[in-house]
Amino acid sequence: MFVLRVECSRVTAVAVEVSLDAMGAVVTRWDEADEDLVRFEEYFCDSATAKARAGQMEWVLEQWSADERCAIGVTELLDRDWQEAWKATIHAARVSERIVVKPSWEGWNAQPGDCVMEIDPGMSFGTGLHFTTQSCLRFIDRVLGEALRREGTLPPVGVERFCDLGCGSGILSIAAVKLGVKKAAAYDIEADAVRIAIENCTRNGVGDAVVVRAAALADMGDIGTFPLVAANILAHVLRDEIDMITGAVAPGGYLMLAGTTERDFSGISTPYLERGFTLLADEGDGEWRSGLFRLAK
Repeated sequence: MFVLRVECSRVTAVAVEVSLDAMGAVVTRWDEADEDLVRFEEYFCDSATAKARAGQMEWVLEQWSADERCAIGVTELLDRDWQEAWKATIHAARVSERIVVKPSWEGWNAQPGDCVMEIDPGMSFGTGLHFTTQSCLRFIDRVLGEALRREGTLPPVGVERFCDLGCGSGILSIAAVKLGVKKAAAYDIEADAVRIAIENCTRNGVGDAVVVRAAALADMGDIGTFPLVAANILAHVLRDEIDMITGAVAPGGYLMLAGTTERDFSGISTPYLERGFTLLADEGDGEWRSGLFRLAK
């Protein structure tokens, strides 16, 4: 077992956490009470994967931070059963009215209408525990739930397809299909994320309904339009790739933006509002803020 440790200032920690979340990482964060220091840890089964993640984080910090106190390192860990450690810290949780996320080692007494997804940490990719992911899951539940109540049919009329830009573990596409969407297209820049997303879709019985591809937003070109789109990615990508993101939303369609801090949300969302989107709902946890938008018909 190997651990990647990233130490940085509290200011730089925002960029680090956003980047790790966009990569689908499962991390532990420590804030030193008496120092301007934050430490992140992520665990891996092999050194090559850990070192690859370290390289990604070094690139991120080179691009977005001049913090000379940043330190990145990979260490081998011995004599500990990390699978049991995961079992002690990750548990089943109800995320929204209908959506439940659980690891494979826990059961769940499902109620009528529950959408239960089984997602394991896998050492590198997320489990739906981060606020940005949970907020998108709640938005998906809201949009599809309202459509179902309005139309009384599955797939919900008007939101039969879903697009996930920056899919990570694939959890948003899995939820959308389980709640009635007929087809989903999921994209991620990381090849490992694509592999994990495909495995998770298959495990949750939606493998035939979700197409997962490796692609950077800047290189994707025209992918068509969708009535429901999620973009849970880095804030600067939400800003820089606004043409691509807005171009993927069908007239009258819904767009979820996540991955922005409370401080940056207004600045990121304003250009979308200027392009004909209306903010229907937003959620924050004091650090992060996500929004559900709808494009004019």
